[in-house]
Amino acid sequence: MASPEPEQVFQIDEVPDETAVSQLRKKDSSNGSNDDQGEEVVNILELGIDPTTTETGVANPDNETKDGDTDKNLEKAVVKKDKKKKKRARPARPQVDPSQVPERPPPQTGTVFNIWYNKWSGGDREDKYISQTKAEGRCNIAKDAGYTKADNIPGSYFCLFFARGLCPNGKNCNYFHRLPNITDIFNPNVDCFGRDKRSDYRDDMGGVGSFMRQNRTIYVGRITVSDDIEEVVARHFAEWGDIERIRVLNSRGVGFITYVNEANAQFAKEAMAHQSLDHNEILNVRWATVDPNPLAKAREQRKLEEQAAEAVRRMLPPDFLEQLNAGALQPAKKRKT
Repeated sequence: MASPEPEQVFQIDEVPDETAVSQLRKKDSSNGSNDDQGEEVVNILELGIDPTTTETGVANPDNETKDGDTDKNLEKAVVKKDKKKKKRARPARPQVDPSQVPERPPPQTGTVFNIWYNKWSGGDREDKYISQTKAEGRCNIAKDAGYTKADNIPGSYFCLFFARGLCPNGKNCNYFHRLPNITDIFNPNVDCFGRDKRSDYRDDMGGVGSFMRQNRTIYVGRITVSDDIEEVVARHFAEWGDIERIRVLNSRGVGFITYVNEANAQFAKEAMAHQSLDHNEILNVRWATVDPNPLAKAREQRKLEEQAAEAVRRMLPPDFLEQLNAGALQPAKKRKT
């Protein structure tokens, strides 16, 4: 007669739930299983043993799930993981310390200070000393962008200080802290920052610009020429929006960057003013003049029409677009004469 096996001792870490144990006993008795099997299940719960492993902690092949169940569990785990990966909208962070921002009047950019508008007027050229001074800050879209109070206010504009990397308000700012897109439509008399345009450009092609035409091209001067200058210019200016084309004149150290959206060109002009590329140069960023080539004018007009149509299309409901596309594809019926 074989000697009885020694009793195994298990350490109980937690007190078992009496309600769960009683429910399992009732379920086991209702299913018609024998008493020994029911007692075994209860003992496993009371001792805190994982039913998919043996006493030594090795996986028990008898209790493993089937291939189909395993695939379903894996799919559920992937879905949960993807949901966790979805980042919530983050608040915009302050770019500078608010306590270190001095309260000072705006810099003198003209000959007369208008107390009603709190700005200088009468100047049509930028000061030579200012144009050769490096910018105090620089915007980092990947780290600084986020939601602000403007996201809940229709018709808000973009923050000029955010574009320059100097906004101390963060999520409490009343302006957007993000890049413009094609769905951001503004009055033609103002730019994306809400500043009034003029009927004509300044003498130095600086400032806000003109409301007489849509300008998507900016001029960049004082570029340090190198072998990979086109790649350097594209890398720095692509941070502010989608670029249509780039032209760099190595002999003169200047470049022309054309953006897909006019608002992105306005944002890039302020963000890259007095900045530097991979060298220590101080860029001179201005609006580009009109290209006298007739083909360029026709291309620009066609691009603006396509952009306006795309903006209207994105603002329409999806159901209406499907009906519109279906109706456009149907052949026109001939009228009976």
